[in-house]
Amino acid sequence: MTIHHLASELGLGDFLMPGAEPHYPPDLELEPVHLDIDLHVDTDAQSAAGTVTNTLRAVRDGAAQITLHGVDMQDVTVRDADGRKLHHSYDGKRIRVTWDDAFAAGEERKLAVSYKVVKPVTGLFFSKPDAAYPNAGTWAATDHETERARHWLPCVDLPNARPALSFHLRARKDFTILANGALLKEEEHKDGTKTAHWELKTGCPSYITCFALGDFTRCDDGAHKGKPIAYFCERSRSAQDLKRSFGRTGAMLDWMTTKLGDEYPFPKYFQFALPGIGGAMENISLVSWDGSFVMDETLAKEWTWQVDQINLHEMAHSWFGDHIVCRDFAHAWLKESWAVYMETCYLEDVNGATDRDYDFYSNLQAYLAEADGSYMRPIMTRKFDHSWSMYDRHLYPGGAVRLHMLRHELGDDVFWAGVRDYVKSYGGKVVETDDFRKKMEKHSGRSLVKWFEQWIESKGYPALKVSFSYDSKKKEGTFEVEQTQKTDDGIPVFEFGSDLGWTIDGKAQTKAIRIERAKHAFVVPMDKEPEQVRFDPLCRTVCKLDFNPGDEKLKAQLGASDVVGRIHAARELCKGGKRASIAAVRDAYKREKFWGARVRFAGALAASAQQAAIEALAELLGVEQDGMVCEALVRAAGTFRDPAIKAALEQFLAGGPKLYRARAAALEMLGAQREAAPFERIVQAARTETPLGVEQSGAFRALAETRNAEALATLLDVTRYGGSANPARQWAALALGTYARFAEESDREQAVERLGDLLRDPDGRVRRMVLVGLREAGATEALRQLEAYGRGVSEQEETAVKRAAAAIRASAKPKAPAAEKQMEELREKVRKAEDRLDKLENRKTE
Repeated sequence: MTIHHLASELGLGDFLMPGAEPHYPPDLELEPVHLDIDLHVDTDAQSAAGTVTNTLRAVRDGAAQITLHGVDMQDVTVRDADGRKLHHSYDGKRIRVTWDDAFAAGEERKLAVSYKVVKPVTGLFFSKPDAAYPNAGTWAATDHETERARHWLPCVDLPNARPALSFHLRARKDFTILANGALLKEEEHKDGTKTAHWELKTGCPSYITCFALGDFTRCDDGAHKGKPIAYFCERSRSAQDLKRSFGRTGAMLDWMTTKLGDEYPFPKYFQFALPGIGGAMENISLVSWDGSFVMDETLAKEWTWQVDQINLHEMAHSWFGDHIVCRDFAHAWLKESWAVYMETCYLEDVNGATDRDYDFYSNLQAYLAEADGSYMRPIMTRKFDHSWSMYDRHLYPGGAVRLHMLRHELGDDVFWAGVRDYVKSYGGKVVETDDFRKKMEKHSGRSLVKWFEQWIESKGYPALKVSFSYDSKKKEGTFEVEQTQKTDDGIPVFEFGSDLGWTIDGKAQTKAIRIERAKHAFVVPMDKEPEQVRFDPLCRTVCKLDFNPGDEKLKAQLGASDVVGRIHAARELCKGGKRASIAAVRDAYKREKFWGARVRFAGALAASAQQAAIEALAELLGVEQDGMVCEALVRAAGTFRDPAIKAALEQFLAGGPKLYRARAAALEMLGAQREAAPFERIVQAARTETPLGVEQSGAFRALAETRNAEALATLLDVTRYGGSANPARQWAALALGTYARFAEESDREQAVERLGDLLRDPDGRVRRMVLVGLREAGATEALRQLEAYGRGVSEQEETAVKRAAAAIRASAKPKAPAAEKQMEELREKVRKAEDRLDKLENRKTE
């Protein structure tokens, strides 16, 4: 699954909440081997009714009991399909069944559960037009990760239960009906409905069991070795949009099967995209996407790279997660870390080393941001609040960068031979971390127990402080490397390989090294002092690096052949804050051809918080045209409140490239100019619907950023049901929370009251964003409403609610608007004073 995890967005601190316990896979004395799902799905009534039959096989003699998950089901009846006597109980969450006569080992029996669900709180989602949104689509679709199938499907809702599937889905005859597996037949009925029979012969965990039905646009896109490829979405979007968004799927499948040395294991590769699904999900042969990923021509200029990465990610799950299933969520890194890492490998093979290294760097920075800003945890752990809590930046990029490190540790030939053996050996089976480790050991001949213990089963990472000195008499360069991370609380002194690099007379050289203790000094013969010196020039080490060899070497490094070297140089130069260094980074930005480096250069300039950086960013805003860079550049520039930035943002909106996300960001950053913001223009933008709702959502956030009391009326209006376009309204809820944080008491009261009301909104996207909005507001006055809301949602979503409530309690009382304004003014005065001092120093030097 590809997500933006709520815990990371909220900055919720500790990974574990009080009372968290270890989690283990369930006993399966009676193993589900087949599931027949026979349901009539009514999109008007938002209900599903029928019978689900579990075929159970006994693992041992004497087994007689099973517990199925099933939440808030109505009219539940349970029977043995062959009439054997049994007893059952149902408490609204679990169906417990006991047969009078026990099973013999290997015996199979069918357990039929008839029931109805109406407007389930999660798992099965419905959409239909209404008076407020007459153009909404008509459909029903499932989305489960991690434990949400139980809200409509009576099953063992945990990953080590892997039954084959049969679907008999009845709905309107004009609907497209999709499910896992292959379509065997469709049968029309006299009442205007039809039944579609889909069959999946391979085992499928509940979290990737899926169906979708409704009035859909369809785009057929050929086949992969005879297996059809097609895409689906709401009628409001075109087949051309689908092709534009997902049209590289066939080529990706060709690459993936070659890379893994294994054929695609399922009968088709279909994908559907619907509003509110959230992220993307690797359901077997039927990948689901949020509707926001369906791109028109304009959005494609900004987001094609991102959509392709997600497409590749979900495809990788066809092996890592679907075909090879984690026994339980403790080992979820075996699917999510692998899916992220296959993105890196795809970029490497298709685009080259620059894209590979940049992806590694981006993944590493995302992981470090969570590890430093929220919490550290082992990549593999049994202790968590809920399985959903595992789906964070440790699991996704944190594990992926470790796989890259392991690949370098073992070498390409050994690593990929082990991976292909792992895929072949465990296809159609469940796995644990040790299964992967043992395959790597088999092919490398090495004991990897300690490596996995340090990098997968322990928390933390090496924080490295590196220095370099050159002795011209001895003609030696010395690199000193120290691990500075705190080694208490389970964080080890790490052992790993890396490289040193140096450049003399334009010729780059490297030396492999081994880090085995807290401090090392590496002495390297050098004929003369190098122009550049590097740590980890091959970009393979999971670490946080503190290494500044001096301005002149860093300026030379701005022209390094590798992208990470150029980015590191820009960060270090900007960190120093000197006007000449910032000018060097600005000039390097203008020369830089790779989009990702320009994104990071812009971030480094913004982080410097210097007047020279303001001038540079304002200048660069006037020349940048690349859709993959503009949004990041706009946001970097917008971190400053300055007349030059305001003018550059206004010029960008007036004459810059027509890019939805970049223009939305420009509006938001204009709002952040506070009193100088063009308030009436922002209000007008907030009340104007825009394609896909992107620019309008930026205007909502801009209103909040102005902190203008007059913004409240518009925000209250656009957050009401029907008050703004469906794709954008969720962002109005977040904007209202941001506004409330700094509002005067009476305005704050109205904003928080509206957020509390929105917890009952029909749109799940809005309700989820309200959690973030209440956290932004520090809304202790809404805690009672928030906790009441939590009692009415799924256990999975209740965990997020509890975390939001804990964060609100822990947050400091919002600063008074006057105090916040004084702080902003003080920061600006300090920045300008530092700039004047820097100019004086430059004159002295001259």
